[in-house]
Amino acid sequence: MSTTSSAARGSAAGLFTRIPTDDSLPRWRAWVATHPIGSSLLAGAVATQFATVFGIWFGGFGLPSVNWPVANGELILGVPVGTAPTAAVYIVGELSHFTDGVFFALLFALLFHPLVPLRNTLLGNLIKAILYGTVLAIISAAWWVPAVYVPHHAGFLSTSLGWKLTFAIFLWHWIYGYFLGTVYCPKPRDQEPADQALSSAPEAETIRDTTTPASTAAA
Repeated sequence: MSTTSSAARGSAAGLFTRIPTDDSLPRWRAWVATHPIGSSLLAGAVATQFATVFGIWFGGFGLPSVNWPVANGELILGVPVGTAPTAAVYIVGELSHFTDGVFFALLFALLFHPLVPLRNTLLGNLIKAILYGTVLAIISAAWWVPAVYVPHHAGFLSTSLGWKLTFAIFLWHWIYGYFLGTVYCPKPRDQEPADQALSSAPEAETIRDTTTPASTAAA
């Protein structure tokens, strides 16, 4: 066997060993399982930030740019759609959009996640989050965009506005779901008791008995 083929096989094995397994991040996943509110708020912040940036970059991939901060800012400030966005429009819209993304993550952890009959493996948590993102995408494409943002007879899932826009809306929410499920990844319930030793609670101190036995004192 050649040295080249052995090296190639070794690098491939190294790649597969780096793929996360369900034993990954035991402390974090145990903490998430016992702190759903705090961990989901953090996951929502991460997911919203990454998805927002990717949505603005969609134009570089041949898709319409999905700039939710500007869309929200135009609605809140009453600016006509299509007007060149100002800093005020973006800042106001970003505050609203970011808050929405974080609290939608909280709803995911408390309402949606427990209802999906999948085990809380890494893959199970990810599927739950992507399903949640799909639900949000359907609401956005079927109601929010055509009825609130651009009042228009937009057809099924806003397809009359162009299939690329519909796909961009779904892709944006799938990206949101991916990062949400990656960060909010509680351990399965049947593994939670074993993780109690990993909790941050302080251990009880051992108090040594310093009393001198009577026999020792007599000696």
